[in-house]
Amino acid sequence: MSIRVGLPQGLMYFQYGIVLERFLQELGAEVVLSGETSRQTLDCGSILDEMCLPSKVLFGHACYLKDKVDYLFLPRIISINQGQFTCPKIIGIPDVLKNNAGQLPPIIDINVDMRQKSWQLYQAVIAVGRVLGRNLSASLYAWIKAWRSGTPPALTEVRDARPKVALVGHPYIVYDRQISLDILGKLERLGVSVCTAETVGKKTVDRAAAQLGKKLFWSNSHTTYGAAMAMMSGAQLNGIIFLTCFGCGPDAITGELIRQQAQRLAIPSMQLSLDEHTAEAGFVTRLEAFTDMLKRRRCQ
Repeated sequence: MSIRVGLPQGLMYFQYGIVLERFLQELGAEVVLSGETSRQTLDCGSILDEMCLPSKVLFGHACYLKDKVDYLFLPRIISINQGQFTCPKIIGIPDVLKNNAGQLPPIIDINVDMRQKSWQLYQAVIAVGRVLGRNLSASLYAWIKAWRSGTPPALTEVRDARPKVALVGHPYIVYDRQISLDILGKLERLGVSVCTAETVGKKTVDRAAAQLGKKLFWSNSHTTYGAAMAMMSGAQLNGIIFLTCFGCGPDAITGELIRQQAQRLAIPSMQLSLDEHTAEAGFVTRLEAFTDMLKRRRCQ
């Protein structure tokens, strides 16, 4: 009988979920997903204090899985790029669960720390395989196969006659329909063409972020800022929206840097801050007002 491993669909899942799922399957595990975020998921995580909304959502996903699996897969992702860190709240999620979620199955919280050497990723891969009873060669083979087959192709930018808006923010905010109040769907229905950070290649992001003159400490902030700079300096944009969650410290800096650059280039910008109490009606009103303004500017 296969080992059942739970994979919560929150936080870094939106960047690496496909690869991680296939990696675990290649190791012989039966992967159990928690499903899309629901209001119940969010309410479960709301028992936490001093945590951002995406962290609360991840907590809710993990609680949903805890009685359904033999292991919870929550690697402690410390760094994914040399010289940079992920958010401290992402790093500490396994500890938050252990201290707040009651009785839990064993958590696979292997450290992923690539601050100095990228080969440390393979140490983490081998450690995960060891937990699931696989040797070194089987673990490395499973990872390489999962990475090659599971890495999604870069999104391409769709060009059309509609007003063009850049939507930037962490993937676990932008692509989670519950957290983001389905902003992508709403903008589509409001008649605008949306481009996200995933339409910008990594090398382009790095070059654009380097113009700041100081390397951003947080890897997600680096990507968000670099993608926003690249999109604003490239093809003609009609506007840019920065989507964040209330209480995100790194985003407070990133959002201001993006706003200043948009102001210099005379590109209309708007920041939307979300939490579990955000009213959808007010959110829609702001989107409608912003997109109406963009359409009127095009007609002038």
